[in-house]
Amino acid sequence: MENPFFDAVASDYDKWYQTELGYAVDKAERALIDNMFTPNGNHVLEIGCGTGQYTLELVKGGYSVTAVDISPGMLSYAQEKLKSMGLQARWVLADIKEYVETMERFQGILSVTAFEFISKPEIILKKLYNCLEPGGCLVIGVIAGQSLWGDLYASIAAQNPDSVFNHAHFYTEQDIANWKIGGTLEIGRTLYFSPAVVSSDEAIKQEENRQGNPGFLVAKWVKE
Repeated sequence: MENPFFDAVASDYDKWYQTELGYAVDKAERALIDNMFTPNGNHVLEIGCGTGQYTLELVKGGYSVTAVDISPGMLSYAQEKLKSMGLQARWVLADIKEYVETMERFQGILSVTAFEFISKPEIILKKLYNCLEPGGCLVIGVIAGQSLWGDLYASIAAQNPDSVFNHAHFYTEQDIANWKIGGTLEIGRTLYFSPAVVSSDEAIKQEENRQGNPGFLVAKWVKE
């Protein structure tokens, strides 16, 4: 299985998070994810694991992780990252639209910045919800539509026909609320700071003010 769109950016993906803006974004997103991802056991699935940014933290947190990605390049980076630290996960190279049809049950399912690139997300999320153990949670984090961050990535796509963001759709909070997944929906919000901030201090100040539309949404469904 191959996905040239993500393979092409695999080598540079982690570098952005080492910049001041990337660090601020990652810190804000992780804080929200950590607060909302509360599995009722340690058997968890990560969808679109990329280069293992969240896989690493999940494994270090004591979870038994099955990490799925459609990109061989991304998955290879993730494997090497954890291997270099003496950590292990179960790696699956697959399209989640196919994998969900035969996968086992999990106590928690997490996906961060992947469902923007998955067609018919409501259908896939419903199937994932049905693969949760009772009391388990399904949590996704997505770049928000109608936000400065969504506008930024749409602009990048418009300027570069080879950008991965030409294959993305940025959902609004109302879009997510309209999906019929199951259980009770909880939505968290972050990235109130502008992509144009020049320092982490400025980002923190804007984040605390919480003005305008958030650039990152986290949706959580708990299996009843």
